[in-house]
Amino acid sequence: MTDKKEDASSVMAFDALYTTNQIQKLKVLLPYIEPSMQKHLAVYIKYLEFQYTLNYTKRHPTTLSGCGLSQPEKPDLRKLCTELSLYSSPEEIRQLEQIQNMLQTFETVQEMTQTMNAMQEIFPDFSMDGLAGQFSQSSDGSTGQGGNNASPMMDMLMNMLTPEQREMYEMFEKGASYDK
Repeated sequence: MTDKKEDASSVMAFDALYTTNQIQKLKVLLPYIEPSMQKHLAVYIKYLEFQYTLNYTKRHPTTLSGCGLSQPEKPDLRKLCTELSLYSSPEEIRQLEQIQNMLQTFETVQEMTQTMNAMQEIFPDFSMDGLAGQFSQSSDGSTGQGGNNASPMMDMLMNMLTPEQREMYEMFEKGASYDK
């Protein structure tokens, strides 16, 4: 439960920015009001929040720095998916998890690319083109390996991938071969 409160901190910051203590008191009183009057009070509370928000934005036309929306740094999309999942249906959560997995795969591919570039700087004979040919599909569907000196390095890098990441890599590789 503590994790959910921490993950919802931006929502709480937004709510705190666009409400008053008087409105919060009405929210606390809501369950104690006669049930037939609760819906009227709920509408009144939302009206007060809306009115306060309009007045607040007129008085403070700057960005929402209190909500963390004006941060110049690159957003953490995986964290965003986690925060959105708190308010999502099971199907939406599944889709957000797929996005998170895809982002993880992209990060892994970027890391592998950086490693390959570093290897190419250290060993000038290290050929990226030859390395790409290491995993071309043979006629029986198995992954073939060419006669390049970089084969052990590619094997090591490919073994670092999860099966899903390897599948994604192979899909990208097939797409790249169609472009040629």
